[in-house]
Amino acid sequence: MTYPPQPPESNPYGAAPGGGPAGPPPPHGGPQPGQSDFATEWGIKENFSRPKKVNQLTQLLWAYAAATVLVFLFSLIASATAPWWYGTGYIVGGAVFGLVIGALSVAIAYFITKDKLGTFGAADPRTPLYIGLGVLGFFSLGGFVGGWGLGWYAALGSLLALAKLAAVGLSFYLVTQPEVEQYLKSRPGNLPKPPHQGPPPGYPQQPPAPPQTPPGYPNEM
Repeated sequence: MTYPPQPPESNPYGAAPGGGPAGPPPPHGGPQPGQSDFATEWGIKENFSRPKKVNQLTQLLWAYAAATVLVFLFSLIASATAPWWYGTGYIVGGAVFGLVIGALSVAIAYFITKDKLGTFGAADPRTPLYIGLGVLGFFSLGGFVGGWGLGWYAALGSLLALAKLAAVGLSFYLVTQPEVEQYLKSRPGNLPKPPHQGPPPGYPQQPPAPPQTPPGYPNEM
């Protein structure tokens, strides 16, 4: 009794050039199969090319942005259900400003995932992260001072403000971790560019000086 030939076993890591087996992908920084979607590249979902704590950091930043969107939606509901209350315009305006601050958290996540922290020129790539997180934490306190005339909105706003502060606090903690520090400093795009050496392109070059005749040496006729 004969059996038909069996297909070769599939290699979970893909084939190497030349048809040989390929080894597992590098732990950090290498391309991963099936991970080119937006959510993975921008740090919303876990990206296995980055350390776990870096993934948690970007996810916290996106959670902060999501909380600001919820505050904005709740402010619109409050404005529609209580048009008689004189403070609805104030809470909607504050929520719109919160969206701007939420965009800052998305920008921080962008600079982390795209390895562009070196744009700020800091020797330590975590320095701009500390500044950005400080700004986020400061403006998160605004969620405790608006909408007290509407009990349900004040309660939801306070809960979301606590969630944003918790996200900022955990982000500060993750930035201080050695795993995150080593990863950020290992990415060339996160380091400041070295100063340019030599004249800039197009700078006129000085012609070489003519040879000088030593004193007392007879000139050739």
